[in-house]
Amino acid sequence: MIRDSILALLYDRGEMSKEEIAQVLRQDVDEVEVNLKGLEREGLVTEKEKGIIFKKKVYALTPTGLEEAKKAKQGLEEKANMLVQAIQNGDYDTLQEYADDLYLLVALSLVDAMVLQELAFLDFFWI
Repeated sequence: MIRDSILALLYDRGEMSKEEIAQVLRQDVDEVEVNLKGLEREGLVTEKEKGIIFKKKVYALTPTGLEEAKKAKQGLEEKANMLVQAIQNGDYDTLQEYADDLYLLVALSLVDAMVLQELAFLDFFWI
């Protein structure tokens, strides 16, 4: 899951450092780094240095990675649609199933934060 989340995030936001990715995904930096190295070995991302004075390492999608990232983003769009339907229908099982993806779906603007207000009326808090 974290693999597809990283790909979708880089697709949506462009070049990012491992720390930025970890912050958005609410994951440990070391876990993100392990996944980025795996994506690098697969030829889906590349690491490069950015900045003249304050240099930092960032990751970007390769052309092959771009194709994989499109698929990952489509999968997240489908999850977002299912999550919105679950919120509207009060489907607690589906809400629980997608709880871990919620922050990413909001960060990628796939779920409108206003829709999440309906959760308060469902008396369902897992965040």
